[in-house]
Amino acid sequence: MLRILGTSRFLILLAVLGTFVASATLQIFGLVRVVVVIADLIQARDVSAAASKSLIANTVAIIDLFLIGTVLYVISAGLYQLFVHHDVPLPAWLKIESLDDLTDNLTEVIVVALLVAFLGEAIEWTGDVSIVAFGFAIAAIIAAVALLVWVGRRTAPSRPTPVEAERSEHPF
Repeated sequence: MLRILGTSRFLILLAVLGTFVASATLQIFGLVRVVVVIADLIQARDVSAAASKSLIANTVAIIDLFLIGTVLYVISAGLYQLFVHHDVPLPAWLKIESLDDLTDNLTEVIVVALLVAFLGEAIEWTGDVSIVAFGFAIAAIIAAVALLVWVGRRTAPSRPTPVEAERSEHPF
């Protein structure tokens, strides 16, 4: 049974591969969208205020694609570090030592994605007051997430990092 549990962690490779492929797909699609937006801009030869607003809205949507693709990459790399091999050569800011680290990174990027979504709406805003409700909804979600993170950090017992845990298991 121990051998099965020990090797079953490699099932996480399915999630790692899936999130990595999804990330790569979004990044490639975002790049294609950039090329299409630029081609459309050149072809239209329109430099009006409406065209500027449309260009900004398209750019914000593309940023959102890249951002979500980046989140999927972070999840892929984090799951790999947590379950398969913890010494992956990644930048320090991408070192994941616990599921909490992974969820913190994911939460931060989700908040940014919500802000980007609101920015997209604000750019296309026509004066309709419904944007206020949308803004309040996003603000409520961000406030709830901030409260959840704050309460979680105050009440969670401190856990050793994998390196600290390994040292405590093998004192010599």
